[in-house]
Amino acid sequence: MIFETKRLLIRKAEEKDTLFFFKLWTDREVMKFVGFPRGLNITEEEIRKSILKQSEGEYNKPLVIQLKDTGETIGECMLGLPDKNGISETDVKLFPIFQGKGYGKEVKKGLVDYLFTHTECTGIKATPNKLNIASQKMQESVGARYAGEGSSKFPEHMREYTEEVHFYIYILYRKDWECHRK
Repeated sequence: MIFETKRLLIRKAEEKDTLFFFKLWTDREVMKFVGFPRGLNITEEEIRKSILKQSEGEYNKPLVIQLKDTGETIGECMLGLPDKNGISETDVKLFPIFQGKGYGKEVKKGLVDYLFTHTECTGIKATPNKLNIASQKMQESVGARYAGEGSSKFPEHMREYTEEVHFYIYILYRKDWECHRK
């Protein structure tokens, strides 16, 4: 286990999670805001192989979100190592049935606390889709502030099954996180 929150456990992915990731990443509702309106174009075997190849650490890879009380897997998240500017990134994806219950905000707070206590990052960035109001509110719930916007396109060979993503940039700086913790 990497960390836990009041209701959730965050752990590394294991081979047994292959089908879970396949279902999550091919779910149109989960993937529509990240540029894959028909889900990610990937096979279970590709997912299984990528899980088996993962390094031992907890950073820059998909982590599993589980309910504490039932052990049910409800989504995935990611802890990004700080870049050359000291900025880490996070990501959260939940199955639609678990959205709107506060799990996203709970995971995001856990990711923020973990990164600020286990790395030397100076800030944490997220890039929610402009149409994903829930993700924007999740960023704001931990004190992240709007810092700009952008868009990203996939390479030409992927354009048949992807869409350009227009996003906002939110950043929470360590100094602001420290002030809110007091």
